[in-house]
Amino acid sequence: MRITHVNLARGFRGGERQTLNLMEGLAALGVEQTLVCRNGAELKRRVAHFNVKVQEISHPLLGHLNPPGADIIHVHEARGAYWAAIEHMLRHIPYIITRRIPNPISDSAVTASVYRNADKLLGVSQHVAQRLSQKTGLPVGAILSSTSTLPANPDQVREIRARFGGGPIIGHVGALHDHHKGQSVLIQAFLRLVPDVPNAQLVLVGEGPDRAQFEALANGDPRIHFVGFQNDIGSWTAAMDLFCFPSREEGLGSSVLDAMALKVPVIAAKVDGLPELIGNDERGLGVDNHDPAAWEGAIRRMLDDAAMRANAVQAASRFAAENGIEAMTRSYLNVYENVWASRHFHDASHAVGVQN
Repeated sequence: MRITHVNLARGFRGGERQTLNLMEGLAALGVEQTLVCRNGAELKRRVAHFNVKVQEISHPLLGHLNPPGADIIHVHEARGAYWAAIEHMLRHIPYIITRRIPNPISDSAVTASVYRNADKLLGVSQHVAQRLSQKTGLPVGAILSSTSTLPANPDQVREIRARFGGGPIIGHVGALHDHHKGQSVLIQAFLRLVPDVPNAQLVLVGEGPDRAQFEALANGDPRIHFVGFQNDIGSWTAAMDLFCFPSREEGLGSSVLDAMALKVPVIAAKVDGLPELIGNDERGLGVDNHDPAAWEGAIRRMLDDAAMRANAVQAASRFAAENGIEAMTRSYLNVYENVWASRHFHDASHAVGVQN
């Protein structure tokens, strides 16, 4: 079976990490794959170490004169759905769409047709699946994003911890985009906390359009650190004493899964798909709102309660192991096989009907 993955994102964020995870998982099983991506995409560079064909395009309407020879097209982000729909129209190739964000799709007739003609719709969480089903009126399945099994170098972890003085490190990994990730809430909560925990450090890993706004909010506090984009995310996450994720919207939150796998206690907003990771506070601590006082209280509670941290880490690391790359890959492979079998049954039935 030949799978063509379509991801036309310009950068490399959680959705691209999950695309890469799946492609690596399928490559380990010997599945023939092609990647359709933007010209010069980071995803192209990251798939170079295993045998994957790459087709670069600059627009969803382009790249159809050189067909990838796919049996199934798997769409990983919104713009790619239009590319797949054109291939389906030209060559009748079945396609599936994985929806990664809870935002509703466009009301346009074209978008409705693109989703209606897909052979399978999937969300990365039950929440995303339900939102998409409500919008389209179609059945939508759910396959959780996978843990990325990020490596953590023990020497690097020690260096990072020493760099920040040895006090408790409260950390976050994500794009510096307040509307999405909500880091302003975390900064304000931290500023409320430090009078009582003066050696605490807040470390924000990532870059984004709101960095200047966040730096102004930090008001020069030397305990708040903007360390920018880091390649060694595993070591940076493993160096944290708490991983805080105050997102205002989040399809699932694969960074939370990665922190769980690295046995870092997690505090997360109870929005969208995040409660599916945290559970009923057994795999971390959930915060119901985006009030800095509530976040300060949650951070204090987690820092002060060693038994809570230990229990949460144990349950969370077990959950992360159960949702690794292999598990996600097997789930998608099952979808591919079902779509392929259904399409062949439909084609055979149609041929019999024509003959009769």
